[in-house]
Amino acid sequence: MTTKVWVNLDPEKVDISVLKEQLKKIDCELLAEAVSGNDPDNVLAHALEADVVISILEQWDADLLARAAGKVRFIQKYGVGLDNIDLKAAGELGIPVANVPGGNSAAVAEVALLHILNCGRRFCSCVSGVKNNHWPATTTGRELDQKTVGIMGYGNIARHLVRMLKGFQVKILVYDAFVTEAAQGQEVTFVESPRELFAKSDIVSLHIPCTEETRGSINKELFDCMKDGAIFVNTCRGGVVKEEDLVEALNTGKIAAAGLDVLAEEPPRKDHPLMKMDNVFITSHMGAASFESEERSQRIMANAIGEFLQGKLPAGVRNREYLRAR
Repeated sequence: MTTKVWVNLDPEKVDISVLKEQLKKIDCELLAEAVSGNDPDNVLAHALEADVVISILEQWDADLLARAAGKVRFIQKYGVGLDNIDLKAAGELGIPVANVPGGNSAAVAEVALLHILNCGRRFCSCVSGVKNNHWPATTTGRELDQKTVGIMGYGNIARHLVRMLKGFQVKILVYDAFVTEAAQGQEVTFVESPRELFAKSDIVSLHIPCTEETRGSINKELFDCMKDGAIFVNTCRGGVVKEEDLVEALNTGKIAAAGLDVLAEEPPRKDHPLMKMDNVFITSHMGAASFESEERSQRIMANAIGEFLQGKLPAGVRNREYLRAR
């Protein structure tokens, strides 16, 4: 019997041909249709047409999971972040939830590096100025060489960023609550706390998940201990940052510039303070969007779904402890 897989994407806007091809090989039919907005009833209606869901950013809370249980057998996240899915509730209902570890890590790291370089040299401001007939549109910036880069979180994306920074003469500090040893071939210095990381770095780049513990944890206390004129980059999840505190730090000059690929609310409202600031550079959560990462991720997802249908628990499942507790 053919397994139906629903992905919350418009195939006219996102190329999912690799995913469709790979799923066909394991006798799965791909139902690709995007849900407008985040209406749980609309999400549920689409999910109940399938056996497996490939989740994008729709919210899977305990109530929606309970309503889908019995039909939806497996949830595969298109990406790494799982903050839109209640892992505990899914596990207690017997629904494994997997992400795509490593599939888009290099792509996101590249965007983090782009933001770091742009915040220092104001490249985007110059490009925009020239297109608006300002010549020269040069803004004197700061070089990356001889700076201290603080990386918060030391997972796959952070390790790719460290690799990419090798071409610069920088000192790299790392804080990770669970990792205390450098990856092979990487020269980094671990610090004892987030506060130490923020205080000693010229540039801070965030690479942590958004959980109950980390939500809003990047706040005034940490911004206040930064060097004057520091740079702040976030390519992980907007929810980890207390945005009103970031706005204050940017307004006072404590932080000279911020590069953000993620926000607490996406898309942001037009009157959001960060949208109006000349020292803030916002991209539309595009870090993972490369042709190479899309193909890698789609193959990883299809393989995981295939393993699940064979009765195995794929390596990317992230709610194992709750499944075991059933």
